[in-house]
Amino acid sequence: MSRVTIPVSETFFEYRGRRYRRQSGGDGFVRVYTDVPPTIDTFPDAQDFSAGGDQPWVALPRDVLTARYSQEVTGRWRGTSVRVEGVVPRSGGKVAIRYLGNCPDEAVAAGFDGNQNDGWSATVPPSEVEDVRVETTKHPMVTR
Repeated sequence: MSRVTIPVSETFFEYRGRRYRRQSGGDGFVRVYTDVPPTIDTFPDAQDFSAGGDQPWVALPRDVLTARYSQEVTGRWRGTSVRVEGVVPRSGGKVAIRYLGNCPDEAVAAGFDGNQNDGWSATVPPSEVEDVRVETTKHPMVTR
């Protein structure tokens, strides 16, 4: 049986014409995930990198990145509007979703956990999220 996957909301950075998924960041640098173990030849501007593990990464200075992309993924779950937040580790491929409505009774009836102050969320198989829409916005890098 093949596992159903859907895109998730996340941030990408552009380096040398390619987009890389954001891992984390700090003062003046961004860590991004790479498809292959990074080397100084493939990332000559790297401040640091990790070639081991399941998700290799590289730390790059912000001033060598040419753009930031925000990917917003929305859909419907049990008749409600949701944002697809990300894949939940060790869940068998389930995704975290967040309720986008403003009616607590609707959120509770649909099966979300949470409250009015912190919001409503659920962990669900991706196959249950319908009408998936992906909106990607390119943002220029701002130098300080």
